[in-house]
Amino acid sequence: MSILALGSRALGNSRRAGAAALVVLTGALAGCNSNSGSLFGSSAPTASATPAVAVTVTDLAGNWGLASYRNEADKPRTEAEAKVACGNPYQIGKGSNGGVVIHLADQTQPTEVFLKVASDGRVFLGPRGDPGSKQDRLILSYANNVLVTEWMDAGARERYGTMLFVRCSAPA
Repeated sequence: MSILALGSRALGNSRRAGAAALVVLTGALAGCNSNSGSLFGSSAPTASATPAVAVTVTDLAGNWGLASYRNEADKPRTEAEAKVACGNPYQIGKGSNGGVVIHLADQTQPTEVFLKVASDGRVFLGPRGDPGSKQDRLILSYANNVLVTEWMDAGARERYGTMLFVRCSAPA
């Protein structure tokens, strides 16, 4: 059983408290360094701030409608478009090493990525390594089954805009 699953059980029924605690735990693990390497690379900073966004790997796995926008005023319209995209959902799978499997910018094959918390509390989703690296997505928000992310790489951010994911309801 993973540390995240154990942490989730130990926190009881409070989903919000559990999500926040698991993100902190993930960030704390990111800061564990040794000569043999850490979970997220050899120089990952320790989380010292409260995560800005409470989200867990369990929250991310599933089917999502996906759309993007460039102007904040377009966000409501984009959310409606993402709901329509559930007809052909974007699938985020559970990874074999405790992360989730998604596509990185400009990659045809999905990659296992991990939640990473920076020392300032920002939450990133990306390959192992320092939070905020070029291949990471910054998680801007996660609420009411809507996930909003932004690529850290300026070129990817320009090409793809702000990514908005809406959880698709389970088939009847």
